[in-house]
Formats: sequence, structure tokens, C-alpha cells
Amino acid sequence: MHAAQWRCAALTATLAALSLPALAQGRLGADVLKLYGGVYSPDCGNAKAPRLRVLDDALIVEQGNRRLIGREVMAAHSYFGNSPPPNYLVALLSQVPRGGGLMFMVYQDRAGQYIKIEPDPKVGTALGPSLTRLSYRWCNQPQSRPAPAAPSQAPVPSSHVIDPPDLLRDPAFKAAYYRALGPRVRQYWLAQLEGPAHPLSRVRIGGTEYVYAMVCKPHDCADNNTVLLYSRAQGVVYGKVLLAGQGSLIGAPPPPLAAEIERLWHKEWRQGR
Repeated sequence: MHAAQWRCAALTATLAALSLPALAQGRLGADVLKLYGGVYSPDCGNAKAPRLRVLDDALIVEQGNRRLIGREVMAAHSYFGNSPPPNYLVALLSQVPRGGGLMFMVYQDRAGQYIKIEPDPKVGTALGPSLTRLSYRWCNQPQSRPAPAAPSQAPVPSSHVIDPPDLLRDPAFKAAYYRALGPRVRQYWLAQLEGPAHPLSRVRIGGTEYVYAMVCKPHDCADNNTVLLYSRAQGVVYGKVLLAGQGSLIGAPPPPLAAEIERLWHKEWRQGR
């Protein structure tokens, strides 16, 4: 067997091993799917060209009749914090069962929307540079789709706070959060709240309204993550932080609230595992 055939056989075997089915823990919202969902390819008119598929519950890499599937899908608009690279739109993240992370970085230039694959080392080895170095153009792209406005660097009003890093623009939150973190503030992803995350939401617990945030360390969500509750009225931040697999509560929450934080953390990071 020629060397090229050996490499092809190895890739086929590895893709098959990494593509075992798994239950989806995360899904993309309808708004995200409308903007970025569908098929991407370096040559949309060539049926033999490799393809990427962005579905509500999966990110898929296809080459011939082989597929690599990432589940637990999540959109991270603020993946790069306040310093995104040129043309960046969103990071779509997923986990390949027993294989590591598979991320589609979505960009847009004058020619339209496209994806660059950013895999963890194990997944990258399985795919190989012939797939990971390509730019995959959006085959579903409407011809009249306008280019998005460049992200503003101006301070965002509190009414427009959307993602966890936006909270750091609130001096009261930042002070309370850093006090609660203590020495953990040396962890960059925690200090900047940078990484895969859902948009902020509001929850009411025991009659108190909190801003709820969750975020995890890029490429290492399973062992490094957090959930946070912020009360603007009380000026306090409570939460749970997992660092290198070791969990601890922050902010000294009272027992009833501590139990609720544990429930939120398990729902966010351990449900379905």
C-alpha cells in the first residue's frame, strides 16, 4: 500500500472512531442558526469537495462518506473579548465524543461569510492540515446579505449588557466580582470572563433578582468553568468556580443560595454527562 493510501486509511479510521453518536447538551438558538446555519465548502459547486454543516445540535465535517460530528454546540460571540480579529463574527464550539473540541470560527469579508476550523490537537490530527487550512464559504449565503457593522468599542450602556465580559464595564460588578474571586483573579479567563458562554439572563431566587452568567475556559470547559449570580441592588457576586477539576463557592453565599448555585452549576456543566 502506498504512503498516501496509508494516510487516507488512517484518517478514515480515526474519523470513524471520533464520530460516535452522543446526546446533544447544547443547541444553537433559532436566531444564531438563521445567521450562520447551513452548508459551507471551499467549492460549493463541487459535490466532492469537503463540507461543513452547522446544525442546531451539531457541527459536522464531511469528507466523502466520512463525517466527524461535534455535539454540545454553543455560540460564543465574545470569544475574543474586546479585541476580536478582523472580520470576526462568532465562534461556534462543540465537543467531539471522546475526541476533544471542534470549533468553527465564522468570519465575513467582501466575498461573504466563511468558516475556519479551529480543532483541539486530537481532532486536528484526525482531520489533517488538508482540511483545517481551508476556508469554507457559506453555500447558503443570500446574494443581498449586507456585511455586518463593525463592532463598537464604545462603552455599552447597562441596558445593552448581553455577554459575560460586558459585566466588567460595570464598576460595581467588577469590584464585587474580584473580591469574590480572591487569588483566582490571576486566572485570565476568569478575570476577563473570556471563553464560551451563553448570553446573560435574569433569575429570581428567594425574592432577589440576579444577573446570571456562565463561562468556561477556552478549549477546557469540562474542568474549568463557572456560574455567577450578581445582585445589582445588593452589590454582591456569588457563584461556583471549577479550576482544574476542583470546585469551590465564591462570595460566601448563604446556605439556601449555595444549594441553588450548586443546582445551576450541575444543570449547566454536568447535565447529560
